[in-house]
Amino acid sequence: MIGHTGRSCAWRPIASLAVLSALSGCVEQPHVPQRPTTVPVRTATVVSETIALHQTLPGFTVSPRSIEIDARVEGFLLKQAIPDGAITKPDEVVYRIDPRPFEAALAAAEGQLVTATAQRDYAKKEMERNAPLVKISAISQQNFDQLVANYQEAEGQVLTAQANVTSATINLSYCTMTAPFVGLLGPSRYFEGAVVGTAATQNLNSLVQLDPMWAQFSPAASSWPAFRARMAGGPLAAKVVFGGNETITAPAKVIFVDNQASTSTATLMMRVEFANPTAIFRPGVYVNVEVALGDQPDTLVIPQEALFARETDLFVWRVKPDDTVETVRVEVLRKLGPTVALKSGPAPGDRIVVDGIQRLKPGSKVAEAPPRTPPAGQSPPVK
Repeated sequence: MIGHTGRSCAWRPIASLAVLSALSGCVEQPHVPQRPTTVPVRTATVVSETIALHQTLPGFTVSPRSIEIDARVEGFLLKQAIPDGAITKPDEVVYRIDPRPFEAALAAAEGQLVTATAQRDYAKKEMERNAPLVKISAISQQNFDQLVANYQEAEGQVLTAQANVTSATINLSYCTMTAPFVGLLGPSRYFEGAVVGTAATQNLNSLVQLDPMWAQFSPAASSWPAFRARMAGGPLAAKVVFGGNETITAPAKVIFVDNQASTSTATLMMRVEFANPTAIFRPGVYVNVEVALGDQPDTLVIPQEALFARETDLFVWRVKPDDTVETVRVEVLRKLGPTVALKSGPAPGDRIVVDGIQRLKPGSKVAEAPPRTPPAGQSPPVK
């Protein structure tokens, strides 16, 4: 019995291990998801096109005609004929100064002219009557010379009186201030009843022309040969873009180039003119001036969404013949709306990834994703 018990104690643990081993084989192992072997992406083909070249430069708008409306005579401001901010017409009255003191001054000057004219005419007749008498010694030469001097003095008095009438007429005309051109009136500094025309109250307002408008910009002086070459074929076309709002633009042309470059900034001031019928552009607005520099053929063009950045460089994913991807560094020439023109990068005909960029790494295998299904009720995009 003792020996039987000993044999029993010897095989039970072995049996237990076998059972446990059998049970452990029945336990289900956790599922490890397999990473997809391909990444769905959308691709586009690199094309070569002829694009319009231009240089974009910052600038600001300037009115071709801008004047200060000054009171040139002293008096009471009688009336402001048009309100602040109004569009003026040529020769339209803007301000009136009380004209009565100047009308009185003109009347006095005219009266002095009448008196001087009468005295001159009398002196002339006296001289003419006595001219024959001096020849027969009926009067002395000295007396006749005095008559001649009296006439000449009277003639001088007439000229002085005429000048006073002219001056009084001019001063009276200064009482009415008119707009010399179509322009936009600014804010008045003085109003009806104020005494204007003194050294401290001379400037009443400003007037600026808005149509056409100018924009001034200053490219590097080193770029002048390129501009000059284009201008040799005719006016240099440009486009003015409202600062901060690319939807507001106006076609323009270069009308002026400064006669010397700035030695402090190494730039050359240029000016374009453009129509501004809605007066959306005002003087002093910051703008971008895009100057057309001709066409460039055989330029690489890709969708803008294909670009991604690494540090300071831009890249695209190029799909190789075996459907794996690699990065290609690109240099952007300019934006063309939803596309960009490149100085360098992939070759024409290459496939590049435009959607799914974030899921890629060098060597990833890609497959073209099916077209996106538009939301319910929305029409699919027109191709």
